[in-house]
Amino acid sequence: MPTETELHYICKPTALRPVARVIDFLTTQEFLADEPACKRLWDLVSTLFRTRSKFLAVWSGVKYVAVHRELDGRADGFLLVNAPINWQIDYVVVSPEAHGRGIASALVTETANQAFLRGVPYVMLTSKESLRRLYEGCGFVPVSESPALVAADCQAI
Repeated sequence: MPTETELHYICKPTALRPVARVIDFLTTQEFLADEPACKRLWDLVSTLFRTRSKFLAVWSGVKYVAVHRELDGRADGFLLVNAPINWQIDYVVVSPEAHGRGIASALVTETANQAFLRGVPYVMLTSKESLRRLYEGCGFVPVSESPALVAADCQAI
């Protein structure tokens, strides 16, 4: 079975973009204080990605967690940000029952907005080709040999 091509994306946040859903943008310490959300994230990563070892390797560098919650407060969408200088989005996880409701887009857009507010020069991520529409819709561009793409901005729409 052939593996799907991965693309590397970059975004230079230069303006705030509208976000269709409320997203909590938390430090890892704030997130870790919410035990039910931590358990939910672990369960989703374990069942949807089957990459617990990769998740554990990435977790040590995570500085922020973007979280979407249902009206009852239950977390159903997560995005992990590794943040040395530029930000790296390492995981975007949405529960299967919440797919197709714009949660992933809201998580990614809010993360770019938070980067803009904090003066972060670039936000980067690696993803499968099949998710290209999601990330390009949030203002990211695939990195190529063209220097013009590396300088692309996440513009407000």
